[in-house]
Amino acid sequence: MGQTAFIPASTEQAKALRRGADPGLRRGCAVTPALLRALEPQSTTEEAEFAALSNAGVLGLLVGPELTRLVLAAELEPAQITATEDPSGEIAISSLSWPQVRALFLDEPEAADAVMTARRAVTESAGEVTLATALPLPEVGALLDGFDLLWFAPEELDHLGQTGDPTDIAANRAD
Repeated sequence: MGQTAFIPASTEQAKALRRGADPGLRRGCAVTPALLRALEPQSTTEEAEFAALSNAGVLGLLVGPELTRLVLAAELEPAQITATEDPSGEIAISSLSWPQVRALFLDEPEAADAVMTARRAVTESAGEVTLATALPLPEVGALLDGFDLLWFAPEELDHLGQTGDPTDIAANRAD
């Protein structure tokens, strides 16, 4: 039985992974013991997975300059995951293949300005940029509070525009 992990990627990294290349995706988030300890004791599995997805979305601010964040949801074997004691559920991933990807999550179209504002705040923050330093930034909080990552099937990757523009997805999405 595998574990769901959420891995931020650029559109090009996701396409390279689908072609069989190793795009170097090494960081992600999952429901780890440290994340579970950080959540309320009565948190459900679904709430813990949503927290891991949201935190992977914040890591997605560090991936590239696209207008949206792309997060891959993948089913990984335990040997592929090295959990940290980070309370945000950050993990290191030893390898990943496209058949393991079960879903794509992408920002809703209206989030583009908030994504760019949060990305700018994260990249301009003093010191080393980590998930722990990005999460408390007000611009990141506004993004997380104001916008959701939308679910797409892995087969819809080709409907992403070259820039990751979500309006391309809305126009080309298969129902």
